[in-house]
Amino acid sequence: MTQTNSKTNSNNYDVVIVGAGIAGALAAYKLAQANKKVLILEAGTEVPSNRGDYMERFYLASAKTPESPYPKNPNALNATVLDIPNRGYLLQNGPLPFSSTNERRGGGTTWHWLGTCLRLLPNDFQIRTKYGHGVDWPITYNDLEPWYCEAEKEIGVAADVEDQQYLSLHFSQSYPMPGILPSYLDQQIAQGIEEMSFDGEPVKVSPTPQARNSRPYDHRRVCAGNTSCIPICPIQAKYDATIHLSKAQDFGAEIWYKTVAYRLEVEPETGRIGGIRYKQYQDTDGGVTKESIITAKTYILAAHAIETAKLLLMSASEGLPKGVANHSDQVGRNLMDHPVQLSWALMPNPVYPFRGPLSTSGIESLRDGSFRSKRAAFRMEIGNDGWNWAQGDPDHTVNDLISSGRSGTDLKNSVNSIITRQIRFGSLVEQMPLGSNRIVPSTKHCDHLGIPRPEINYQLCDYTKAGFAAARKAAQTIFTKLGATDYTHVNLNSPRLFFYQGQPHILNGAGHTMGTYPMGSEANTSVVDVDLRSHEHSNLFMLGSGVFPSVGTSNPTLTIAALALRAADKVISELNK
Repeated sequence: MTQTNSKTNSNNYDVVIVGAGIAGALAAYKLAQANKKVLILEAGTEVPSNRGDYMERFYLASAKTPESPYPKNPNALNATVLDIPNRGYLLQNGPLPFSSTNERRGGGTTWHWLGTCLRLLPNDFQIRTKYGHGVDWPITYNDLEPWYCEAEKEIGVAADVEDQQYLSLHFSQSYPMPGILPSYLDQQIAQGIEEMSFDGEPVKVSPTPQARNSRPYDHRRVCAGNTSCIPICPIQAKYDATIHLSKAQDFGAEIWYKTVAYRLEVEPETGRIGGIRYKQYQDTDGGVTKESIITAKTYILAAHAIETAKLLLMSASEGLPKGVANHSDQVGRNLMDHPVQLSWALMPNPVYPFRGPLSTSGIESLRDGSFRSKRAAFRMEIGNDGWNWAQGDPDHTVNDLISSGRSGTDLKNSVNSIITRQIRFGSLVEQMPLGSNRIVPSTKHCDHLGIPRPEINYQLCDYTKAGFAAARKAAQTIFTKLGATDYTHVNLNSPRLFFYQGQPHILNGAGHTMGTYPMGSEANTSVVDVDLRSHEHSNLFMLGSGVFPSVGTSNPTLTIAALALRAADKVISELNK
């Protein structure tokens, strides 16, 4: 039976945070540490006491997708690899399917993130000024640099500064841990492409900053080289946001799991947020058990770029017909990812993939240059997972060999010969913001709790497609330099197929959902200001990659963390007045 409570459910909270991913967890920790009374509302289930059940689900799953360890929750649905693009939680309107996924549970998507912790480049913050494309950030690299340092310390990032000082990156502090050693595969590629250039830029392999321990750190173990970083680290050597959820609770923060925020109430006289309406459930396959409203002095939305935008738009009223914080009509628009171009090949000699973290190095030297006035940049992640992402290996190759009649010693030798020589590049391409790329709440389809599901419109502009094509050309050029045989192919029947200058390409998602409530200096073109405060509602802040006005090529999590820590500091200052 549903318990409906129209009265305010309040315990005099200073801050209510929606979302228990990395942004919400870090903000809650800093606020609670400053003696603020904090409540987190999390739509998904609580953090388990151990990850044994998740590991068993992963081991037994036939498809080792990012979501495979985690039980489906009809009351907090999320997109999964297997239900994109034709079915599932996201209602895809095209013309291309939005191909990234997330987790709605305590700890958020950091359960299955890779752990890559790259900083944005200085020129990424001023792409419009420098190259005439995209949107400039209202802050600079120098503004965010101290917060990058703090985020690297909180997360526990393993890297060496001398390896990361490229393309004008500079550091005021060292990383908290020495870097993870490059794999043998990384080393062979680096040696094979020495003194190579592409499109006028050097091609150089750099070790990747990673949120996994190279030595014991923050009461967590050293990385043991398990290759299941995506979807789960079995020993928590890789950071996830449950760490800061626990720390926040140690300082007194409360977390209400199985609590779905669905509406913000606005005080018409002041324009301030007056409360958040929520629905609670007890069983993941059961219905609503309680509806109520919670109040606080300040509200922080940190519920993922799709869910936060959806919540704002669902909060439309007669006085705010376009939704809360949406005078600019930018909420839900400019949905971005890092479209991934996959290329794979066989090296002439063994390089021994399938060992260690899924990626330990990348080609970062192609992330910036004068070419950005004509086409998008990209970074090339070097995979330690052979052709697993590309075609599901080793299973795919083994089955092909069996189907061709191989058996016994012949089969074993053939498998060893192929699997040990596999290499893969995943090029993360910079995407431009487009107002037509958007998420809106569906008017026809709801989830199990009666809350509208997200409808997505998504496409790539020619600037991004040109970068995608350049990434493919770069991979081909590198394969030739290495003496590797290119096995990349395009499925012409794929719903993720697109063409650029007559050539076919396949869109892959990076899991980087960004840009649906951008930050900016002008209220008529953005949703939040430089402090991530709503231009329209003085006690409403928004965190996460939805605030990114443009995305560069770096994986977004470190920037999410740095911005969250910076915003939390501002909220603390405001509450102390």
